[in-house]
Amino acid sequence: MKKLGAAFIAVLLAVMALARPAHALTEPELLVERARVTALTLLTDPQYANLKSLMQRARGVLILPNVIQAGFFLGGGGGTGVLVARGADGAWSGPAFYTMAEASFGLQFGGQASQMMLVIMTERGLNAVIDRKVKLGADANVAIGEIGTSVGAGYGVGIDADMYVYAKSSGLFGGAAVEGSVIAPRNDWNDVFYGQKTTPRGILMDRAFFRPEAQALASVLTPQ
Repeated sequence: MKKLGAAFIAVLLAVMALARPAHALTEPELLVERARVTALTLLTDPQYANLKSLMQRARGVLILPNVIQAGFFLGGGGGTGVLVARGADGAWSGPAFYTMAEASFGLQFGGQASQMMLVIMTERGLNAVIDRKVKLGADANVAIGEIGTSVGAGYGVGIDADMYVYAKSSGLFGGAAVEGSVIAPRNDWNDVFYGQKTTPRGILMDRAFFRPEAQALASVLTPQ
């Protein structure tokens, strides 16, 4: 009887353990997964063939799963994303969190949400982003690779630039409000994600911080 009671308690504890809710992901953890999906979406889309080619030579890439742009003559917006850098061995670093904030006065109507990738091609461009707030067009030359499915297809890929911007957009947006955007690190999210005090350079260049689950993102970015 005692054995039966002990067995019943063991089964009950196992059922209770299975019934517990799964560990809720933090905002940074969710963003890393969304960045993985964004990269996979753009890199496997035939309309973005040039993007896949550039990734083979890229020094880094900033992936923004949801960039909001809105305005009527006076535009603005932005989003949070993850930056990874390629080391001398060809391997990608863990993710560091960055924001891109826009303030554009171009001719703009309506609004849009974009999945965006900024492919960083030069050491100059990568170091500018890592070391300080960087203003696109001023601190780093930027070219539009492709925005949407009907505007600017392939434009700018032949130009010598520090970065190329690719975006998959929905909605109406009459101006490419990329130049003038400011990219800056989100140190608070970096610290939360890695569970300790971090620096962008420590994450991206020194490889002093590591999360094994972030390798799923790196595998998507590695050319096949």
